[in-house]
Amino acid sequence: MNKVLLDSDIISFIMKNNENVVKKYNSYISKNNFVYISRISVIEILGGLKSKNAKKQIEQFKNFISNNHILDTDEASAELASEFYAELRKKGKHSGNYDIIIAGIAASNNLTLISNNIKDYENISGLRLENWTI
Repeated sequence: MNKVLLDSDIISFIMKNNENVVKKYNSYISKNNFVYISRISVIEILGGLKSKNAKKQIEQFKNFISNNHILDTDEASAELASEFYAELRKKGKHSGNYDIIIAGIAASNNLTLISNNIKDYENISGLRLENWTI
């Protein structure tokens, strides 16, 4: 199996103990030891938890990310994200700016993006996608 980058929604499913997602995550971890998480997802999730003042979940999330690897945007991922943006714009399609950055991080690091929001990414050519919720 390819190395994976978890999208924010999949991390939320893990935090909420979604049975299908947790089972696939645990199976993956048993073989690979860690997953990749984008800094963008860290910002999205922490921002949501802080807006709710969810202190227990914040600590749980920080513990979760400490056991995995965080990837930041770099020159290669920014270049790919800009290509994805231009390609989608030419086709008259749209994806959220965060989603395009996350896709750029996944593609530039040769990772499969794990997401339940397939529609957000399906128009990005060459991006490997997988859904752990099904």
